[in-house]
Amino acid sequence: MSSTAGAFHQQHQPQQQSPRSPIVAAAVAAAAAIGAVSGGSAGGVVGWTNKRSPIHHLTTSQDVINQGKCLCGEYIRARLKRSGLLNRKILQRLRNSMEHCMAGSGGIGGGAVVREALPILNGMGEELERMHPRLYSNVCRQISNEPWGELTEPDTVGYLLHVVAKDLFKSGITWGKVISLFAIAGGLAVDCVRQDHADYLQQLIEGTADVIEEDLSGWLVERGGWLGLQDHVHPPQPEISVTGWVSITALTLAVIYIVSLFLRVIGSGYAEPERSTN
Repeated sequence: MSSTAGAFHQQHQPQQQSPRSPIVAAAVAAAAAIGAVSGGSAGGVVGWTNKRSPIHHLTTSQDVINQGKCLCGEYIRARLKRSGLLNRKILQRLRNSMEHCMAGSGGIGGGAVVREALPILNGMGEELERMHPRLYSNVCRQISNEPWGELTEPDTVGYLLHVVAKDLFKSGITWGKVISLFAIAGGLAVDCVRQDHADYLQQLIEGTADVIEEDLSGWLVERGGWLGLQDHVHPPQPEISVTGWVSITALTLAVIYIVSLFLRVIGSGYAEPERSTN
């Protein structure tokens, strides 16, 4: 976690010991639901099929952290656009943030990883928002101890996300919960803009990166990084080996041979009565 966020966490810990349980409980339930339908309706939203070979993309913890920052920024951009809150000033602010994280996205093809994972992440997040509109809107009021969910300091938004994430992932990590985390971050971004705190978006993105570093990086690396989301939603079809093709060919020829013998037997059976009558 960044030093400023850490200081804010220590300063506000007595006042905000834990998040309000309803949003976390609802987020866990929503994550389970989106995970259960990931191969069905969520996949239909994305409209994408996985043609990759079933191999793990070589990645490191730093890769998934930097790529996660990029994905968070892009998800926030899409969420603000869906909410009708995206303007040129905010877009430029987000682009500046994207330039910084894309420069350190790590590994060969780090930008390609973001481009491939984003449609699925955004599509499943939008599905969550559609299924649970109250959960992923007015997020600050659901989490913060402030009377109306006011964001009083820049680090507040990152801290709120951090508190929710700790409770969200304490019982385990799933792709559904990861998607739910991004959907919550998108809801917080909407709150930032509506409260005239668009300058807090950078802290929100940094806070998401802190959560990825502390809670998700090891889990993501074990699953091939963010490309593992593709394999979860659309399991890749294994390619048939040379031996497999030889076996299929031999089986096909055997079936053809057996069918031809059967037809010969039937043909000879019809020919014998004709000879006897003659």
